[in-house]
Amino acid sequence: MAKDTAHRDRVLLHNGVVALVLGYPLAIALSGVLHQVMRWLDAGPIVGQLTMWVVYPLWVSVIALIFLVRSKRACWTWLALANALAAAACYLLMQAGGSAA
Repeated sequence: MAKDTAHRDRVLLHNGVVALVLGYPLAIALSGVLHQVMRWLDAGPIVGQLTMWVVYPLWVSVIALIFLVRSKRACWTWLALANALAAAACYLLMQAGGSAA
């Protein structure tokens, strides 16, 4: 029983550290996606402030949600995949916005 608890504690600590490290770039990329979408919708002067202030809640959400993952490999896989998708979405939205302007 103690061995199982120690293993679970190590997995939780690992997931928390990975979420701290990979969660921040994910929050930045998601903020960039939000920024591009809001510019496309012509949201006005609030765009910069909202995308700046939304980074921290996104980062904390990633850190909180990562504890639902049960294994170290799944933690790395999900966060790496989410980072790649968010960065690709941000890049594609920037390219689409630049060519339309």
